[in-house]
Amino acid sequence: MELIDLYIDENLEDNSGVNGIATVDSPAIEQGYFAFNKNKKTLRLTLGTNKGNFAPISADRQILAGALMIPDMEIYRNDNGKEYNCRFTKDTIQKIVKKFSILGYNNSINEMHDSNKPINNSVLYQHFIIDRAMGINPPLNQDHLPDGTWFGFVYVGDKKVWDEFIKTGIYTGFSVEGNFYEQTVSELSEDEAKAIIDAI
Repeated sequence: MELIDLYIDENLEDNSGVNGIATVDSPAIEQGYFAFNKNKKTLRLTLGTNKGNFAPISADRQILAGALMIPDMEIYRNDNGKEYNCRFTKDTIQKIVKKFSILGYNNSINEMHDSNKPINNSVLYQHFIIDRAMGINPPLNQDHLPDGTWFGFVYVGDKKVWDEFIKTGIYTGFSVEGNFYEQTVSELSEDEAKAIIDAI
């Protein structure tokens, strides 16, 4: 299956990049988020492929935490019958996060990638890129997340969305949205690679 690298132009006048975050029922990266309880130091993890893992929680802090983008993870897409995998490199994710922050999209949060369903009074109030060499380690026992992962904490200010869609387990993770350029990744066969090496 064709593999496509998605990338952006760092120029702030260019409209490529992530311009919003959605809470969704099936995140493409299949990585769920955590919900925080106000009075206890407990977390509830919901994987993107599972539903209903959130139990009703009283006195919620209405905070979600989870991976927003994971580098080099191949994500299956089917656009009008065209099947392919796409991915973001660590370098691209760094550029995306930088541009996202400069342009101030932290309040751009919606339901199911529907611009008509913004989640009011909500904000990505804390986020970072995991980099163990710099001492920025995966939080919440998420050691499986590789360096270059964009991780965030979102305050969900809309109590109705929290009660009806998050506590019930309908929404299970984050999904970023934006505009990206595409570049097909050329993969050489073993024979092609050997031929190139021999020619050199």
